Amino acid sequence: MKKALSLLALLALLGTGAAQAPADTYVVSAFGEAVTLDPARAYDTASGALLENLYETLYTYDGASINEFVPGLATDYQESEDGTTYTFTLREGVPFHSGNTMTCRDVEYSLERGMVVAHPEGAVSYLVGNQLLGTQTDGSDPAAYQEEVDWSMIDGAVECPDGDDGLTVQLNLTAPDPAFLSILAYTAFSVVDSQWAIEGGMWDGTEATWTEWIGRDLTQEYMHNAVSGTGAYQLVEWTGDSFVGQAFGDYWDGAPPITNVVYNYVEEQSTNILALQQGDADRAILGDRAALVQLRGAPGVTVYENPDWNPTVISAVFFNTDIVMENNEDVGSGQLDGQGIPSDFFDDPNVRIGFAHLFDQQAFIEQIYEGEGQAVTAALPPSFFGYTDDVPIRTLDLEAAEQAFGEAFDGQLFDTGFEFTALYNAGNTTRQAALEIIKENLEFLSPNFTMNIRSLAWPDFLSRSDQGLTPMFVLGWGADYADPRNFFNTFYLSDGFYPDGRTSFSNEQMDQVLRQANTSTDQSERAELYAQATQLHYDLAPVLPLPVPGAFIAASSSLEGIYYNPMLSDNYFWKDISKN
Repeated sequence: MKKALSLLALLALLGTGAAQAPADTYVVSAFGEAVTLDPARAYDTASGALLENLYETLYTYDGASINEFVPGLATDYQESEDGTTYTFTLREGVPFHSGNTMTCRDVEYSLERGMVVAHPEGAVSYLVGNQLLGTQTDGSDPAAYQEEVDWSMIDGAVECPDGDDGLTVQLNLTAPDPAFLSILAYTAFSVVDSQWAIEGGMWDGTEATWTEWIGRDLTQEYMHNAVSGTGAYQLVEWTGDSFVGQAFGDYWDGAPPITNVVYNYVEEQSTNILALQQGDADRAILGDRAALVQLRGAPGVTVYENPDWNPTVISAVFFNTDIVMENNEDVGSGQLDGQGIPSDFFDDPNVRIGFAHLFDQQAFIEQIYEGEGQAVTAALPPSFFGYTDDVPIRTLDLEAAEQAFGEAFDGQLFDTGFEFTALYNAGNTTRQAALEIIKENLEFLSPNFTMNIRSLAWPDFLSRSDQGLTPMFVLGWGADYADPRNFFNTFYLSDGFYPDGRTSFSNEQMDQVLRQANTSTDQSERAELYAQATQLHYDLAPVLPLPVPGAFIAASSSLEGIYYNPMLSDNYFWKDISKN
């Protein structure tokens, strides 16, 4: 891959306060660095913002639409009458960054590699395991995975009817899924350069070695920080603090207007704001809306807002009902003795309900979102099908909180007290503010109640929550595809992304309702089932959803072509913007 401009050269040129971002360079100042550049491992927004521009999928989003798709690496597709076979015609002559040319084999390898690794912190098993393999089991336990999945299942899920060098790829589903095309637009299903990957030491694509890769830690492998995609931009260099990309001159759809892309990862929001104000950055990723007061009217800065922009992200305070206690500094003594909490502290619904009544929804909207936000009845964007207003929303009520805590642990809490630490990712001041509101009201309620707050760098924060070590934490979920199951399953189903090891929440009635909604093709029935799930959310308080903010983009006035697609991690593709 050609590297006409090195990382050091760009950083020297674009160092803080050194000079304004050049006309051919797009500079972003953001908090929360990417976890990985491997599509089979990435399942976070920061990584997605890079991957969606380095790699491409068979179909992609049509501009700002979240449910209309246009050809990407495929030119068209056909769906069988029973909905279980998708046949794609691939675009001819598409080059990878390495110089190799895309064929069916690359698509087959890309999807099969995701199923082979089945990374527990990746998206493939979670999003298409049931559809392609008939099981959502992941590779966290390789032996258990091999009991559920054999090579013939993986090999039969993706086929090349015209041979490996052909331009036809067939996907075979175990059952019809009306959301399947939209799922395939997610970055986990990016097409990678199979020849390049194998030469770099990745899985060799054969049955003989597939079991060696189940659950493999991909952050230690070649594709963690090396890229050969078909995207409009290619990797120059990526470190923990920055990313540099460069326009791919042989891009199949023509070279993009912006030549260089630089991401600087800075935890302090004030630094990101200053970078945009001074012209050192073309866009600032901000942790809270309140920061916009410093940017509105600033020379050379435009704040993009639209009442029709509907975010598809839900952030929430999560309660871990089965905390991993070993070597865990956030649980204090590990006992209900006033100096800590036990592993099942949040397993008591009265504790969760008590905390839910310590959060002031409207004050949060007014103070953090400048009045531009909406409290939600469940962890589902209000713009999604299945959302209902016909369920109450818990907000600040100290009497209700006191009553709930008084009924928890057989009335012991107020006498014994407790202490623990809640976590958020460094730089996200919105999540920090949510925890501080709860902390203030909790400690006002009783001097025996102590809630500490600490931040961690994004990768460390994700790792700690993935291991079940965080007693209480604030995280979010950006929609992978526009269907309510992507949120309800993620937040509430016992084998969903958060309950499965991160919060350990499990409720038989909730599972029954959601599994029925997952299999129903009757939209009226599904709407009723999701209303039932929303009521169960209120009754059980497994999570505390934060209000959904009004969407905005803070950017340089020199940028053109900006649009807002909430399904994209960066809201727009880099190839679609330019600078005047």
